[in-house]
Amino acid sequence: MLSNTILKNQLKFTLDKTNFKLGKKYEGKVRDNYTFDGKRIIITTDRISAFDRVLCTIPFKGQVLNQTAAFWFEKTKNTIDNHIISIPDPNVMLAKECSPIPVEMVVRGYITGVTTTSAWYNYEKGVRNFCGNILPEGLKKNQKLAKPIITPSTKAEHGAHDESVSGEKIIRRGLVDEETCIV
Repeated sequence: MLSNTILKNQLKFTLDKTNFKLGKKYEGKVRDNYTFDGKRIIITTDRISAFDRVLCTIPFKGQVLNQTAAFWFEKTKNTIDNHIISIPDPNVMLAKECSPIPVEMVVRGYITGVTTTSAWYNYEKGVRNFCGNILPEGLKKNQKLAKPIITPSTKAEHGAHDESVSGEKIIRRGLVDEETCIV
């Protein structure tokens, strides 16, 4: 456990950006990516994003996020291939360059939220078929759902906004082919 003193002392040392002269750079909301020779260096910064905006930095956030991802990629590597080559630093992944699937899967246990991609925002506007999930009448904000639902959203480019979509829309738009899409 890190003390408040250690965290406060680290505030001036957070990793908010990188600027290496290495291949082609792509800057996401949280990760800086450099591609070269069929490989990608992914540097997870300490930037915090919410509502499609970078808000600030938090000490060690990038390390925690990167090491959590590394843990799960290692645990699932025998279930499905992944892109990881190595983790040379707590904030860094070296990966094979591959084509991303521009969809993220959100599992929701509660009807809540305030953004245009949130379940409650849509429900309050009268939407009862949210991302292919039929929602009953009479739900209250922050109510626990009878069972968790999967609500895909697009993974927008930097500066653009994500959009809630159903599995059918994912296929229709060509974001993922039917064989890959299991929603």
